[in-house]
Amino acid sequence: MIQARMSAMYAWFYAMVAFFIFFGHPTNIFDTCQAAVYRVGMCVEYGGVAFRPYVGEALSRLDAVIRRPDALHPDNVMAYDNVVSALGKIWQVHRDSINVAQIVPAWLNCLPIKGDLIEAKAMLDQLCSMVERSDGELLGLNHQYLPKIVGLFADVLSAGKDLASEETATRMINFLRQLQQTLPPSAMASTLSSLQPQQLALQSILSS
Repeated sequence: MIQARMSAMYAWFYAMVAFFIFFGHPTNIFDTCQAAVYRVGMCVEYGGVAFRPYVGEALSRLDAVIRRPDALHPDNVMAYDNVVSALGKIWQVHRDSINVAQIVPAWLNCLPIKGDLIEAKAMLDQLCSMVERSDGELLGLNHQYLPKIVGLFADVLSAGKDLASEETATRMINFLRQLQQTLPPSAMASTLSSLQPQQLALQSILSS
């Protein structure tokens, strides 16, 4: 047990070293970024309160990568996807230590990720779980992020089976149908009208 804990602590330490060395040198290649950020995501997920002092700095550096003009270049997309995954994990684990009003729209705007399909499925599963429990921070004030989430679900479902597992896709469809039944017709029409590109996909999903 002690040896396992020591191994975990060493892994956490080296991940943080790799992370901060890389981001201290922004000209380094994205391959290094992917390896470092993947390990940071693991640290967030399993490090608990030990990672909390690093949350602010980590978010700042993750945001810098997301904003890079070449972030979505095909050679860099796997690293980008790991950054988005780490961002989602920080929100999930350390939401009491972050500015949720900034993180929520930033994270939603990055979804769905399409390069790392394992992380894509994990992020959409996380999103579904939050939607199903009516997470107030996710939905936003007066449900301001609901149209974005509905449009995101429509895009993912239209993409086939690559981005979401069959179970997650079923949960998305169930949510959309429940929304159709519970929202006043005017509210549902307003939501659909704000999603012009996805309207036909949504109508097909809801009518099937």
